[in-house]
Amino acid sequence: MKRLLLWCLFLSFNLASMGQAFTVSTLLEAAAVPKLKFDAYISKKGFALIESSFLADTIARDFEYKSWGKKKEADSPFVFVKRAITTFSTKEDFSFNYLTTSLTEYQKLKSEIKKEGFFCNAEKDSLTAKALLFQSKDVTITLRSKVIDTLTEYSFLVRKQVLPKPKEIVFAEDLAVFNSHEYLRYYFGDKNVKKDIYYLSERQIGKCTVLFPNTNRQVVFLWDDGVNDNKLSKMYIGGQLMAESSLEYDKNVAQNIWQLKSGIHAGMSLYSLRLLNDASFNFYGGNSSNTGMVFTDSTGKINFKSENIILGCMNCTDPKFLRQTVVNSDEAIGEERILFVHTIIFDPAKKAPVQNQQAKN
Repeated sequence: MKRLLLWCLFLSFNLASMGQAFTVSTLLEAAAVPKLKFDAYISKKGFALIESSFLADTIARDFEYKSWGKKKEADSPFVFVKRAITTFSTKEDFSFNYLTTSLTEYQKLKSEIKKEGFFCNAEKDSLTAKALLFQSKDVTITLRSKVIDTLTEYSFLVRKQVLPKPKEIVFAEDLAVFNSHEYLRYYFGDKNVKKDIYYLSERQIGKCTVLFPNTNRQVVFLWDDGVNDNKLSKMYIGGQLMAESSLEYDKNVAQNIWQLKSGIHAGMSLYSLRLLNDASFNFYGGNSSNTGMVFTDSTGKINFKSENIILGCMNCTDPKFLRQTVVNSDEAIGEERILFVHTIIFDPAKKAPVQNQQAKN
């Protein structure tokens, strides 16, 4: 009887001591810690640095959870739980991945995440999805699981997006930091942000978010990940854009006021665009499905790959223009065509590195 009592006390002690190394509150608190102070913070939570590694511009630092000296914390009297953290740090970004082999802990953390107001658009497909992205305000938590031999590892990749101060948003490119609908909604407010669909062509549509719909500050964000409304693909800037809400709007919209760092803005004349580029360029004529679009391989000071331009025209209905597939900017200026920047398509993935752009200029 005495042995049984001692065994029960031992079992209770082990189960009580196993607890969660992290709660959702701790995850969110850790996400708010400046990256230069993260090592000190995480060491106070029982994690010790094991090694550091480098991959391109990213520094990865691996921490292992220590309990009772150098023994791993037990998930039961017979099963030891592995807990670890890896941080990923670049000049502009910081995130960390919390790993546990405890299914109980994984399920509890997932439940707490939802109670904290995080949402996941793909949760109904959790049996087939490789990862589940939970979002709330400026924080994302990506849940994954991986089987290694007979052991399953559960991970929580936590990232807090650093959002600019209002005075830091000057040019259109400054909006590219808003890499999800949730970031836009959290920062600009529900009344200024609208989910929509964008008509890329007669047969192709994409999910998008419209910032400041039907105003002179309207910008359309097209997403690569249409399920979670994140991973910015392109930004469309101009007047009457092909978002469904814009097409249904029957009032005049004032000329868009956003300008790129290069100086391009909606309404700019073809002549001014030619001067800015410091070289002639070609665009598609009336005998093309892409009428008005500037060739992305055009040379000059403007990076037309990341700052793709669609021109509008006020006197291009004559037979000559309608027969042309390709039109040169200088030729159009010589013919006194009234062409102007109608739409700017900004592609952040094709933005030239600063040093290359400077060399180009």
